[in-house]
Amino acid sequence: MATSSSGFAARHTQYPPDPGVSGEARYYEFSQGVACSFPALPLDGFYVGVSTQEYGNADLCGAYLDVHGPRGDVRALIADRCPGCAPGQLDLSAAAFEQIAEQSDGVAQVGYTVVRDPDPAPELFYEVKPDSSAQWLAILVSGSGNPIQRVAIRPTTGGGWQELNRGRDNYWTISGAGPGPFSARVIDVYGHQVEVSGISLEPGQRFTGIQLYSVASVAAPPTASAPIAAAPAPSIRAVQTSGRASGCRP
Repeated sequence: MATSSSGFAARHTQYPPDPGVSGEARYYEFSQGVACSFPALPLDGFYVGVSTQEYGNADLCGAYLDVHGPRGDVRALIADRCPGCAPGQLDLSAAAFEQIAEQSDGVAQVGYTVVRDPDPAPELFYEVKPDSSAQWLAILVSGSGNPIQRVAIRPTTGGGWQELNRGRDNYWTISGAGPGPFSARVIDVYGHQVEVSGISLEPGQRFTGIQLYSVASVAAPPTASAPIAAAPAPSIRAVQTSGRASGCRP
């Protein structure tokens, strides 16, 4: 199976992407840190790193890929960027690769698709960066399930929404937002949106008790030759060690 020359890079802002994109998956081992800045990912989880072109400005962080290989199928969280990968090439964590091919193969020809509204819908949580202040705020939004398109905030007391800018590290930032507390509006690429209230400048991770979408809105699952092994939602309740792939650098 030939590797796609474009992968889904050229169309990652158009959802859902064309089904059945052909590509190549490579086995890799995690070490410390991932480009999407997700906290404390366990080393035995199902994760995927995509090429710089596909990664964009952290556009796909938090989404999932269904990867179909010669041995089976796996659902993997997009958590990393692989500068050494061409569009259509994937770096799969050790546990994920072993679901779709033999570890000794090292490389496998695959098909893959971006999952819409993965089931179960994860719980949205966020992390305020420690150096945030009234002059500059940075916030990481996780547990979205789908790619996030926009994040905006306003004072909890009211006022207009202010759009945040997404960095390549997947943090959303804004200057001069004020002392807070804030409400945040999170919108994914499919138009699902929620509001999270009570966000302060106090650093740390906070669970919201909110899901970005309803499972009732889940589209028909992709056809697979075998049951898909699903990656855990990117939640620090189940995820407590961080890692990244060897050869994948921010």
